Amino acid sequence: MSKVINLYVDDLRDCPDDYTVARNIEEAIHYLTNYTVDILSLDHDLGEDKQGNLLPTGYDLVKYICTEGLRANNIYLHTDNPVGR
Repeated sequence: MSKVINLYVDDLRDCPDDYTVARNIEEAIHYLTNYTVDILSLDHDLGEDKQGNLLPTGYDLVKYICTEGLRANNIYLHTDNPVGR
């Protein structure tokens, strides 16, 4: 059985206590594939690259979770983006 974690996906905000932070989609995928995620808390907007292009979003992560059959026991959205929510 893998270690159980709470995962906080956000590029800027401070990570709450009792959570592991992923600052981008690649880090989030690592945790989702190697740990049991009890609570997944998602931001929508996850920043830009050095050329100003938007990086993959929390929505892109949700699509990946669905297509790859990954899971979290509970999913919350902490984004300030109403369209992304």
